[in-house]
Amino acid sequence: MSHSLPKLPLLLLLLAAAAAPEAHAQQTRAARKAARAAGSTTAAVPAPSVAGAPAGAPQLPPPPPGGPAGPGHKPGRPAPRAVQELSDFSGTLTQYVATNDEQIVDGFVLNTGSGTDTVRLPRHAAQQLMAAAKAGSRVTITGFRHTGPDGRAALHLVSLTAGGQTIKPTPPTPPTTPPTEASSTVKGTVSSLRKDREGRVNGLIMNDQTIVRVPPHAAEQLSAKLRTGATVEATGYLHTPRPGEVALRPVRSLRAETLTLDGVRFLLQ
Repeated sequence: MSHSLPKLPLLLLLLAAAAAPEAHAQQTRAARKAARAAGSTTAAVPAPSVAGAPAGAPQLPPPPPGGPAGPGHKPGRPAPRAVQELSDFSGTLTQYVATNDEQIVDGFVLNTGSGTDTVRLPRHAAQQLMAAAKAGSRVTITGFRHTGPDGRAALHLVSLTAGGQTIKPTPPTPPTTPPTEASSTVKGTVSSLRKDREGRVNGLIMNDQTIVRVPPHAAEQLSAKLRTGATVEATGYLHTPRPGEVALRPVRSLRAETLTLDGVRFLLQ
């Protein structure tokens, strides 16, 4: 009899370990039942403890329904755009402007009497708007202000009313036959580097003001050779304005396929 007593604590430990999973399952069922009684559609199941984590350690919150973008967002799709507050502005359209190297019209200056504002518009809508509202016309616009990646706030056009006609910029109908781009070769020295809104080099401004467009990934790989003053020979295709676009002045823009730098020719893909 004296030999069986030391086995009793071990037996009690084994019984407690066997009962632990059943106790946890009972707690889980009780939590689900309470959640259903409270009208919840999703039961709040207690998170299992993490091995090695101290008792009472905070748990990471679960991701929101639909992913990081919040309810209704389906994984793999872009997050929905923010809702914009619209405002109306009236004044005189003083001039059309181009804020890009290709000199394609992408805005106009509006004088409201109390000041001036540059109104941004889609490039493909320039021809449509310039036909309806010439410089000097009285116009009323509906638009919203948006701060871009560069930190600058701009007024973006949604619709314009001039002479009793209201215009909402719409993409033009694609041509049946796409415009043909002519091949060409550019030679010269780099006067400056062209960069996108994220600060990445995406082209070269040559000494004759020709723009040589280079994919950012290619410019990054050739960054040691692409510098002001470098001698470059580029072959590729000349850019022609797309339907609806209007150029303020002619600018030669080449989409580069090859670049010759320091006597070495590179294929850009």
